Amino acid sequence: MNILQSKDFLSGVAAIIIGVFVAIVTAGYGFGSPRQMGPGFFPFSLGVMLTMIGILIALGALRSHEKLPHLNVWPYFVIPLAILTFALVMPRLGFGPAGVATVMLAGVAEPATRKLHLLMLALVLVPSVWLLFALGLGVQAPFFDWGF
Repeated sequence: MNILQSKDFLSGVAAIIIGVFVAIVTAGYGFGSPRQMGPGFFPFSLGVMLTMIGILIALGALRSHEKLPHLNVWPYFVIPLAILTFALVMPRLGFGPAGVATVMLAGVAEPATRKLHLLMLALVLVPSVWLLFALGLGVQAPFFDWGF
């Protein structure tokens, strides 16, 4: 197996990249000393530690031969689209229709989900959340607004 396909190796490299980035960005802050820490002491230390942990994880890939699992990218498109739908529908039709549309659209992210289950979830979840926000928190959001 190619080490570049190892899940441990790729995770380690990601940790190394993030750790080095944090260390470089925070290196310009005042470091101070362990007795009188400056604003850069803690984030710089975390960046260095994350880099070291990343190196250990990447080296562990030499023993482990677990391949990277298949990545399903469909939910990464559908969930933001559902959130955008809520943002666009809410001011025009109200919380109820926007919430139902959001739950139904977000449910499409998992192909095995049954549409009847999504509809039942929406019919229970949306009024409950609206009651929480409208009555419990005092947020002014109409449940239905047919004004277009």
